[in-house]
Amino acid sequence: MAERFQTQTDQHKILAQFPEEFPVIVGDKTRLEQVFYNLLSNAIKYSPAGGEIRISGQIRSEHIIICIQDKGMGISQDDVPHVFDRFYRADEAAKNTQGAGLGLYLSRAIIEAHKGRIWVEPRPDAGARVCFSLLREKGFTNNLLNEETS
Repeated sequence: MAERFQTQTDQHKILAQFPEEFPVIVGDKTRLEQVFYNLLSNAIKYSPAGGEIRISGQIRSEHIIICIQDKGMGISQDDVPHVFDRFYRADEAAKNTQGAGLGLYLSRAIIEAHKGRIWVEPRPDAGARVCFSLLREKGFTNNLLNEETS
């Protein structure tokens, strides 16, 4: 997935950092890829000056966590309660970028349909960090992000 998005930008370096034993992400592959697409597209769009976009994964006892972090304008604390609302666009984002305000709304619906949760970590002027968690399927290794290279 990281390699696929790297071809869409020459201003950003997309890095993936996952533990070697990261488990398989079990779920609707098309919909979960849509979540990655939405989050990575936002990271590229909202960090127009370029920089690093980091996709990272963590393993917890009952679930996995995946975060996508950029070096863009970040998310204001005032916007945090609304970023997953349908058609919501922060004032600054609406002035400087195009979009319908549906990407995070749809991502939340997909993650919640997989019994997971999604959240943002406000970091104004330090980039955005959007994370989601999904229940862990024990006994599997490998992951969605590396599947295309296998």
